[in-house]
Amino acid sequence: MRQEFNQHGGVAIIRAKDFAPTEVSRPVPRVGVVSNPRSHRNNGGSRPTELPEAVVFKREPSSRNELVSIITQFANEGVELIVIDGGDGTVRDVLSVAHMVYRGALPRVAVIPSGKTNALAFDLALPAHWSLGDAIRAHMENRVADRAPVHIHWNNNALPDQLGFIFGLGVFSRATLLAQRVHRKGMFNAIAVAMTVLMALLKSLFGGPRNSWRRGDMARVSRDGVEIFAERVYLMLASTLRQMPVGLRPFGRIRDGLKFLTVKAPPRALHRNFLAVIKGRESPALEADGYIRRDADKVYLSLDRGFILDGEQFPGGNLIISRGRPIQFVVPA
Repeated sequence: MRQEFNQHGGVAIIRAKDFAPTEVSRPVPRVGVVSNPRSHRNNGGSRPTELPEAVVFKREPSSRNELVSIITQFANEGVELIVIDGGDGTVRDVLSVAHMVYRGALPRVAVIPSGKTNALAFDLALPAHWSLGDAIRAHMENRVADRAPVHIHWNNNALPDQLGFIFGLGVFSRATLLAQRVHRKGMFNAIAVAMTVLMALLKSLFGGPRNSWRRGDMARVSRDGVEIFAERVYLMLASTLRQMPVGLRPFGRIRDGLKFLTVKAPPRALHRNFLAVIKGRESPALEADGYIRRDADKVYLSLDRGFILDGEQFPGGNLIISRGRPIQFVVPA
């Protein structure tokens, strides 16, 4: 059965007799779809798909308030699978609101990678043709992989908590603005990542001591009540992903957990250390030059400037960065 939704979404009840004989009587899954029609591959509208038996609520929010209402409706309707049709930024927005609404364990989540950047989809090994129907079938067959998000909390609840997968500041913030220019030139995903890394490297290598790319941002980091350092960092990067796009391995060996890479400013011997860092090599010489890798479940961070989480800039301040509660994502066989 070829199922299409109208422009603003809706509810579809797809029965087994519409597409295949039933094999075993089982509860019909209730699925909530959040679609970003502005995502790169969506081209301003929803993509039709072949659907198995399910009750599907499809929505296209135009604001955060509307997204809160939608996720609240999903919770009230007993939705057991939230499907996010968009890129990393849409995933961040939906998970952050779901964290606020559910106040505990989230339902299973599926990602339809349709954005300009899809780092989480890469880590989950989702194919480019992965569809809503594929996600529902994976859910029904209990094919899941756990991923814990990076959880950002502002002290005094200055802003709503955010859940994402790639956190960065310093040169990472500047590179993200650069990536937006790359996207406007029609380059996305792996090509965009490679071009952005290359351009950021060139700007850092050939800049003088006053170059903003090399000067970095001020950061104060503490853990378990003990200050670890308070100085300018060229780069701070954190993620819970196991694998990064285009084979980048800034955190070293592949592993679970909340991983950090901190590079002190200005970066020492960048021309010599750059490849070693992005290829995941580990040596005492790197740490001696100020390229530091650490794992931690929670750190306290004080920032004078903002940071980037999954492609969007957020204000700094006094933050807690922690490994969030694991989320079950549906995945291919």
